[in-house]
Amino acid sequence: MVVAVYDDVAECYDASRGGEQRGDDFAKELDARLPSGEGTVLEVGVGTGVIALGLVRRGRTVLGIDVAEAMLARAQDRLGPVLIRGDGRQLPFADGSISNAVSVWVVHAVIPPEALFAEVARVLEPGGRYLVCPTNRVTSDDPIEPICEAMFERAHRLHPTWRRNPVTVTDLLAWGTEAGFVGQVETFQSGRWETTAEELRTSIRDRVWPALQGLGDAEFREVTMPAIEATRSLPPGPISRHAQVDIAVLSLPVHLP
Repeated sequence: MVVAVYDDVAECYDASRGGEQRGDDFAKELDARLPSGEGTVLEVGVGTGVIALGLVRRGRTVLGIDVAEAMLARAQDRLGPVLIRGDGRQLPFADGSISNAVSVWVVHAVIPPEALFAEVARVLEPGGRYLVCPTNRVTSDDPIEPICEAMFERAHRLHPTWRRNPVTVTDLLAWGTEAGFVGQVETFQSGRWETTAEELRTSIRDRVWPALQGLGDAEFREVTMPAIEATRSLPPGPISRHAQVDIAVLSLPVHLP
């Protein structure tokens, strides 16, 4: 898992990604797809805890794990002592000890991803469910997405290891099947969130995306200056954004004797 890059952006992570309101929107959709009951929900890659918080507010018992210490510190403020620093590829839980699990915007940072799915399958009880969301598919009319994508491509050309091809829900299903899950794809429309051109410029300057963190000063200017300039053409005031979100709904079969 990537550690340092997320520790470096922990302070601004929520502001650049929708904060508690967006986390609650995701939690609502995940909760509706989790089996009812009092079992523990493990969030692998809990981050700053905004999604886990939404699940707790809906009556779920949540346990969170993440490798990034600074992200966990922010989650601690929201969730209290239900967090563990650890690697999703080596979960510190006994076989069949967890009822259900979720991961949102995490798998793209795990190498190899197959190890994560195998570990979650190991710790889930028979019949348990694992809900996994890749990064969002922002709508085609979004004015900010082309600016960011072009910036990320410039970063990728300088440091190819900093960006893999986007993980798709098809990838998630394949890795889940390999680990023994049975899966299907569901989608939902995210709630709208707002930003401004100035907030986007601040996010770029603060290097809130991991792809910008491995760049030297000269490289950073080469990658980001065209994006900063492109933001000048964005409309003034709040810019409303939304996205379509995929969920791989993975279930662990119940093996009868």
